[in-house]
Amino acid sequence: MIRVAHFRSPEEARKRLSFLEVSSIDAERLCSELRTFLVCMPENDVARFLLDYLPARGIPAVQGKEKILYSISSAEQVEALMKEGPQALSALLPVKEAIGRYLSRDFVVDCRGRKILLGGSAPGGSPRIMGILNVTPDSFSDGGRFNSTEAAVRHGIAMAEEGADIIDVGGESTRPGSSPVSVDEEIVRVVPVISELSRKTDALLSVDTTKAAVAREAVAAGACIINDTSALADDPEMARYAAESGCAVVLMHRRGTPSTMQASPSYGSLFDELLEELAERVEAAVRSGIQRERILVDPGIGFGKRFEDNLALHRHLPDLRNLGRPVVFGPSRKSFIGKITGKDPGDRVFGTAASVAVSTYLGADVLRVHDVPEMRDVVRVVAAIRECSEC
Repeated sequence: MIRVAHFRSPEEARKRLSFLEVSSIDAERLCSELRTFLVCMPENDVARFLLDYLPARGIPAVQGKEKILYSISSAEQVEALMKEGPQALSALLPVKEAIGRYLSRDFVVDCRGRKILLGGSAPGGSPRIMGILNVTPDSFSDGGRFNSTEAAVRHGIAMAEEGADIIDVGGESTRPGSSPVSVDEEIVRVVPVISELSRKTDALLSVDTTKAAVAREAVAAGACIINDTSALADDPEMARYAAESGCAVVLMHRRGTPSTMQASPSYGSLFDELLEELAERVEAAVRSGIQRERILVDPGIGFGKRFEDNLALHRHLPDLRNLGRPVVFGPSRKSFIGKITGKDPGDRVFGTAASVAVSTYLGADVLRVHDVPEMRDVVRVVAAIRECSEC
């Protein structure tokens, strides 16, 4: 896919160009003329045309490994070039669309008739908090604590009172190495909890499942978001049901299944592959009848990712803007935090806070967390700093 490579400084751009195997001479030439957008596209006939066409018009362009990169000042500059003829129009229209996706910041997501404002549309530009409610005996972080309907409902009500905008109820552990549970068992775990929470809170309710039958029962009980860690790929019926339901849908990037995903994950280029795979899942969802405006994306931190991949997902989180949809980010208590701090899952609140602060500053729209009041404060403070006026 054509994408805009995020950078905060020429030095960061140089590092990215080096990773993409642009020669040092070409990288220095491009960085000396660096403009607002660094566009990266797969090498093909159109890209090779632009490699000649753009420099002739004063726009720096270079070649990397199977990539063409060039630096554009604005969408208006692209529009002006598109007027030069049919070939330029055909080549540059996808570039204009890519920049448009990257610049998307204001989202109104329909959740079965209830609207949630995200990104620049959200109050104060602050990310929304999605509280994690695991109704399972074997969750990596809080397995068994909320394994009864009564305990789970009490915790869900508490999270709503503490500031959770969304409560995400899951009845099947997705920790690395976990085994699936039956449809019937998952329904027994989550549906009574969602039913009670729908009567006792105003929070939006999400069901964390990859099974259409579970989603159907959860939505009937009051859920209005389907959070599918397989991005609708595990159950062939899920996409069709999600389209019919009117729910918002979270599509998460995952390699393998929970039982296998951490065996030996590997990437040649994390963001090229992640964006291609998530973009394909978004388009598959749209083809199934799910309105694009109902889709959120999640890069799947900890799901088929190496330690260094999880760190890169933070640093390059703005690259996810290339998908043009709001970003859900779920670092809470994950193992990469434990590897850095040496802390057990229940003692990772400060490590989680650091991750949430970085991801808030870099543009996450929804933070999926265990510790709601603590992370609510983190996102409010960071959002206030990020959005403050110049003085």
